[in-house]
Amino acid sequence: MSEFGLPTPSFPPAPPAGATLRGPMTFGQILDRVLQLMRSNWPLFVRIALAPAVGLIAYFGIIFAAFFPVLKLIMLHQTVGFSPMKMASLGTSLGLAYVVGILLMVVIYALYEPAGIYAALEANAGTRVTLRTAWAVSWSKAGRYVWLSILRAVIVMLPMLVFGALITGTLGLSMAHGSGSLDPSLVAMIVPLFMLLYLAWMVYTVLIMLRLVLAVPASVAEDLTAWRSLRRSNHLTNGAKGRIFLLGLLIYAIAYAVFLVAEVVIFFLGAMAALVGMMLHLAMAPWGYIGIGVGATVFACAYLVWIAAVASAYCTLFAVVYHDQLLRLDGAAAGAGLIQG
Repeated sequence: MSEFGLPTPSFPPAPPAGATLRGPMTFGQILDRVLQLMRSNWPLFVRIALAPAVGLIAYFGIIFAAFFPVLKLIMLHQTVGFSPMKMASLGTSLGLAYVVGILLMVVIYALYEPAGIYAALEANAGTRVTLRTAWAVSWSKAGRYVWLSILRAVIVMLPMLVFGALITGTLGLSMAHGSGSLDPSLVAMIVPLFMLLYLAWMVYTVLIMLRLVLAVPASVAEDLTAWRSLRRSNHLTNGAKGRIFLLGLLIYAIAYAVFLVAEVVIFFLGAMAALVGMMLHLAMAPWGYIGIGVGATVFACAYLVWIAAVASAYCTLFAVVYHDQLLRLDGAAAGAGLIQG
């Protein structure tokens, strides 16, 4: 038992009895395997992934709460005075809310990802785990996984932070030299430069994340420290970055299509309910407000499940690719028994 009273997981996942080795898979086979695992394990996967889904909604709630004083004035049809002091106060509130929300999401996802990855690794090996056991993986090495998440974020954000500091410093020096005013020619030069640097950072982010995307599976399955798992991921993604990128895009496209269909169905049912209410001459108060509340609740629950399903799909993808890359790069001895036919 772990210090939290949860069952202590095994590392790496133990192969089930009678498991047979499957060779390296093609693009289509990987996608089919991911969808197969999602179909057969979705109740467990989605329940595990409810944590980041709730965390994302909490993040939106924090941002909404910070902006609510202005929204309240608009709803009451009152004049919104955007004085410099109020703008500074609103900017500070939104900035603090954004930072708090991002830190909350980083910690929640850092703790969720090992649990989701472990469940997917075990499912891919033919072993069923419980919600309790999956979360035990995360809590048993919580500090390691949070540190790993921070390291990845720093590696991704470092170039943008450097570019931002250089641009801010340049503008500050220009204002100091110009007695508080900016040189228009300098602004005209910095704006397109910033856009170019931002585009370069986006390309860098995609490339670096493709190198680090298997860090958590490596850390969970091989019990590696944060730094070692990052290096291990860099090795395991050799020759697979394009495949991972396209698979990730395809899963996003599938998830987005499902979201659009669900949205159309929910709004159609809502419109039908409103039409029935009008035909029955039901008063707006209270029946209309009750209907709006029920519709909003249904949409929020569907959105929550959708976020959890998307997070689960990506964890499953990374687990399957991790197993596949073990076979490709480290040979049959490393991957033997990890995937049940």
